[in-house]
Amino acid sequence: MRVFISILAACVSLQTGCVRRQNHSLGIPDNQRVVLKFERFDEDTGRIWMRLFNQTAWDIRVPVELGSSALDSVRFAKSHPDGAEAIVRYYLDPYDPQPFMQIVNTATGQKEPPDESTHPAVPQIRRGDVLAEWWIPKNQSIIFSLPKEHLARNIALSVDLRYEWERQGTETLTGPVHRVYFRGIDLPKEVQARIK
Repeated sequence: MRVFISILAACVSLQTGCVRRQNHSLGIPDNQRVVLKFERFDEDTGRIWMRLFNQTAWDIRVPVELGSSALDSVRFAKSHPDGAEAIVRYYLDPYDPQPFMQIVNTATGQKEPPDESTHPAVPQIRRGDVLAEWWIPKNQSIIFSLPKEHLARNIALSVDLRYEWERQGTETLTGPVHRVYFRGIDLPKEVQARIK
């Protein structure tokens, strides 16, 4: 049995090494990913600023809302400086920060509903139907803001994206859609304390 496990481990290690060498020979660096990070909290406006990093070898596309200056949104869609501000379209999903600490009703065996006084309901977002598509070149980022209530501890924020070679638009439901997440529970503790 030990011999079998050793052989299996050696095969997995060899295959992983081959894939890495193949990626390097193609010019593809390791650790390709798109990341959402907390940027800052503006106490005066009650808004949280996030940064969307493209840490891949390819350009990506994300949907943005057309703001008060729709012409600027379209004009800067492909050529904007690193760290430019955009009105990124994001989605909110419920997230249970303590999935293993829920109370189970012993009579029915069912989980108790979450206490709404502890965690607020996930806000509903009203939006328009007109979007633009912003490109984020490799190794660059854009920033966007959202109301602090949209990142309570029980909320996961997500942004859809597509890579440069994918032909579908960022809001087209056919074909693969890639999604990057950030959970409210991952905000710094001092920011979490200011969100109700």
